[in-house]
Amino acid sequence: MANSLKHKQLGFTLVELVTVIILLGVVGTFSSRFIADNVVLYQSSVNQNERLNDARFVINRMSKELDSAIAFSVRVDGSCMSFVPFNAAGQYINNVAMENPIELIMDPITRAGSGAVNTFDGQHLSVLTTNSDEFYSSPFGDTLAEISSYTRASGAVATVGLDTALTLDSAVSRYFIAENKVRYCLLAGQLRRSQVLLTESFPLPISTSGVLMADNLAAGSSMSLTNASQFSNAILELDFRFLLRDDSEIQFEHQVVMTNVP
Repeated sequence: MANSLKHKQLGFTLVELVTVIILLGVVGTFSSRFIADNVVLYQSSVNQNERLNDARFVINRMSKELDSAIAFSVRVDGSCMSFVPFNAAGQYINNVAMENPIELIMDPITRAGSGAVNTFDGQHLSVLTTNSDEFYSSPFGDTLAEISSYTRASGAVATVGLDTALTLDSAVSRYFIAENKVRYCLLAGQLRRSQVLLTESFPLPISTSGVLMADNLAAGSSMSLTNASQFSNAILELDFRFLLRDDSEIQFEHQVVMTNVP
């Protein structure tokens, strides 16, 4: 009995070891592939969220700025969109055509301010400007004039002197005061923003001027405009297509309506 126990075989056979090694190899292969696929999926999801956040930031920034744009100042030239944001708006008293100075009714926020920020000296007053060229031409048209003096009177009324008298009146006695013009340009996969004074020209070339707002944009990205009329609003359609790391695109479309007040 002792002799038989002495020669009894212990452990795994070679066949069993080979079988276990093969099974571990198969499991390891499928596990690594599963992990790799999930890593790729996670990276794609992160990249897609990054592009969506970029799109939301740009859209929200542009929409907020365009809320204060003079509707007739918006224009799209090729890959660039330009507009004039107003610093103050309201109604004027009596007529302004061939009158100088004129009287403006200022809103409560503007009246509450103090100091040079609300003098509007050197800024421009627009009345019934229905042609965007008047904001971008030099000299300006007959419905846009530089403010040479600004005096806050009692109550809501301010007296404003102009460098040249205006020639037209608004149908609802509406005015806008503006200082700058803004431009967004799509070029070489980038969206850039520039801002200059109303009397200045935008810098060239557009590929390097201005602040970078977004990059990795596909060639199909575009901005298109339906111009405002006296009876309809200006509508800007934004179509931004962001490139992902796998060279696929994620499209983000948005429509901005700029209310036209004659």
